[in-house]
Amino acid sequence: MVATSRLVEVDGKRLVFEVEARDNVDLVGTGIHERFIVKMESFIRRVQDKLPKN
Repeated sequence: MVATSRLVEVDGKRLVFEVEARDNVDLVGTGIHERFIVKMESFIRRVQDKLPKN
């Protein structure tokens, strides 16, 4: 099985990929995958602010 992806769009922090999977004979499936670039420090801070305070 082989899976491939291709970056098709960049919109600020949003990334859009076309993906496909093939076996030895045929195309098995295709799709669109979307990701966002996140600043780790601010993400962790927001998560910690949601945790209950003891």
